[in-house]
Amino acid sequence: MAEINGSAGLQEVFRGVPPTSPSSQPLVVMEFAVGAKRPAIEWMISRLQMSRAKGGAELDVTAMVMHHKQQTVLYIGGNTERLLVGADMMDLHKRYRDGYYREFSVQDVENFEGSDDLDSFLTMAEKQKVIYHEMEVIRAGDDDAHIPGYDKIKLYPGKSILKKYLSRHIISKVYPLHDEEQLKKLGAEWYQLKHFFKPQPINWIQHYFGEKLALYFAFLGYYTIALIPPAFIGIIYFITSWQSMYREAVFAVFNLIWATIFLEVWKRYCSELTFRWGTVDMVSSRFDEPRANYYGTVGKNPVTGKPEPVYPKYKRSLRFYGVTVPVVGFCLMVAFYVMLGYFYLQEMADELYKKDKSWLNFGVLYVPTAIYAIVIGIVNTIYRSVAKKLNDWENHRLQVSYDNHLIVKLILFDFVNCFISLFYVAFYLQDMTILRSHLAALLITQQVIGQVKEAMVPFVFLRRRKQQVKVMLEKSQALSKVEFFNGEVNEEVRNQANLESEMDEYEGTMDDYLEMFLQFGYVFLFSSAFPLAAVWALLNNVTEIRSDAFKMCRVFRRPFAESAANIGAWQATFELISVIAVMTNCALIAMNPEVKKLLPSDLSAVNIVIVFVAVEHIILAIKVAVAYCIPDTPKWVEIELAKIAYKSKQALQHKRLEAAKTNHKKLQDMISHVTSRAKEEKI
Repeated sequence: MAEINGSAGLQEVFRGVPPTSPSSQPLVVMEFAVGAKRPAIEWMISRLQMSRAKGGAELDVTAMVMHHKQQTVLYIGGNTERLLVGADMMDLHKRYRDGYYREFSVQDVENFEGSDDLDSFLTMAEKQKVIYHEMEVIRAGDDDAHIPGYDKIKLYPGKSILKKYLSRHIISKVYPLHDEEQLKKLGAEWYQLKHFFKPQPINWIQHYFGEKLALYFAFLGYYTIALIPPAFIGIIYFITSWQSMYREAVFAVFNLIWATIFLEVWKRYCSELTFRWGTVDMVSSRFDEPRANYYGTVGKNPVTGKPEPVYPKYKRSLRFYGVTVPVVGFCLMVAFYVMLGYFYLQEMADELYKKDKSWLNFGVLYVPTAIYAIVIGIVNTIYRSVAKKLNDWENHRLQVSYDNHLIVKLILFDFVNCFISLFYVAFYLQDMTILRSHLAALLITQQVIGQVKEAMVPFVFLRRRKQQVKVMLEKSQALSKVEFFNGEVNEEVRNQANLESEMDEYEGTMDDYLEMFLQFGYVFLFSSAFPLAAVWALLNNVTEIRSDAFKMCRVFRRPFAESAANIGAWQATFELISVIAVMTNCALIAMNPEVKKLLPSDLSAVNIVIVFVAVEHIILAIKVAVAYCIPDTPKWVEIELAKIAYKSKQALQHKRLEAAKTNHKKLQDMISHVTSRAKEEKI
């Protein structure tokens, strides 16, 4: 594509394109990086508005050029017909007339609920999801060797152009706009103080943010409710004077069985939610193609035969085992030495308090733990950056593989960094008093820091950011005139986009699940040592739900809605923690001197270990039995899914029967025609 400079270039791009329809409101904003080269911008615009038949997205695009910043912003929407076709192509599920969810089809649109008004048939989140999908599937052609203006950024035929622009930072941001009216109503029911103890509006969250985010908040809410029984028992233990050798054992066994019940019942509740949302049997429709950042020599996909980067598996294995494993091992060693440093400081604080038991020195006793909790957070942050760079360097071909390797790295380090000191105290020092105080201090300190960081800081920065954006807008209007192409965006939408552009990007649910995973470990791994852990976790989560809700509504940019059938690999990680908790709690109980008195005095240490390993296996067997007795899917959901499958089969058979009748009639007509023609030729 020839290079076209300045406004004349954009005018040329939009020449012959019908102006954006007034009914096609801007739903998605695309911001190019400051100083992005004009040919690359023009090429992206042309592909966005090009017809689908020619490989474009066929979307409505309005371009706004801010000359003083040398930046171009696109406001993207689509007419009703285009969005419905896109929904059909991406297998979006909508509610049918019979009340069940089915894959949407344009040909059968009149049989879907809400089809009386096609303009509002798709929700705003669904429209934005369709637009982003259509933008993602704009593929490079055989003649597209590189991005115009960037000769060194190569393109591979059939690969997503948008992903390449984003990965090379030619496009800085792509985000969907909020629906301010709906957001205010959702916020009023979700995070306002008057609804503090009311259930979350999960269905509304799903409607606005999509299933993946709704499932996170549903899991957080369900987990918080599940903390009530162990928290209640923990409070009773705290206020009563009952002391017995069975005290910790009873509480630990209850917690271990309760954790299993919670996780199994959650799976049932998750099935109910996803059935109501139409994603319970969802199968991903994404193409099995490389990530945008995947690199290698040009080769061919063995399945599709299309050109794509090829990177030898042995090189990835060498990078993983030769570099990643040693680096991760070194990071784990650093975490171990940080833990030793904490105990050294704690010993100094204890000695200081013994010499002078003043109030000041009493406060000093808790300083090392507070410092350690802060250091854990800092080290975690540094490690996450290292883990991401290692994951990028390993050059995983698929996004699923990339995500799984990253999750394993993060969970491994977070588990060691946060729990190694507890294992050290419990099984090396074997001091239950220190374990109890250390666990309490770590849990409470990290939760207080988390609440300040997640609730107070975002609120303060939000108020400051609004003032900064207001000043920025006033300066922008004074500095330069904004130029539009293919229509004009009203000032209200522009101001909203400017404000949302300055908001933080929501990075996904990974960090939120990691935080919950660590808390789950604090509560259940050493429950026999600190029964009040569930109380502190419960108090934290009640606030966490509302602070996270506030951030989603007022701090973060709106994420694109994503479908999900469950919480994915996180279910397995929570179940793994519950299994490890059986081992740790059995070991703690076995080390209790009062428990050892119950055993015959002539038992050797090996025999004692064997006894408690047997007890551990019995508890694990009970957990397995409980999990087996609680089906993952409720019976009514199974019946409804069977009904849907039966009706779909009946409909398919009906279509085949109609097609067979039509083909039979055509065959008869053809035979009659051939027979009559043969008779005519014979005559």
